[in-house]
Amino acid sequence: MANQSENLKVIFFESATESKAGKVVADGYFSFVPTFKEGDTINMTLARREATNATVHDPIGHKTHRIDKTDWVLMVDERSKNALATLVVSISKIDLVDKVSEEPTIVATHG
Repeated sequence: MANQSENLKVIFFESATESKAGKVVADGYFSFVPTFKEGDTINMTLARREATNATVHDPIGHKTHRIDKTDWVLMVDERSKNALATLVVSISKIDLVDKVSEEPTIVATHG
């Protein structure tokens, strides 16, 4: 499977809550094995040149989702006998309260 990176599919799944059903937020194929860990924060924003949102222009500094859990799903293609791997990454949106607590505290003084 190492020489067939297109077989490594990653699905980002937002778990169900009391008020909303679970849904796939994004999916795609990776050319490397991602190293997502539980508790990591990531940016799940689409980059657009014309956007004025700081989250779009600074994907490293602005995080939109937290990794809740990762699960591997492995299957074997019966015809080719190749292993097919899918990484399911369960995520949740970061609330504004969480984002504020992650930002450094700035104290202004007037002199």
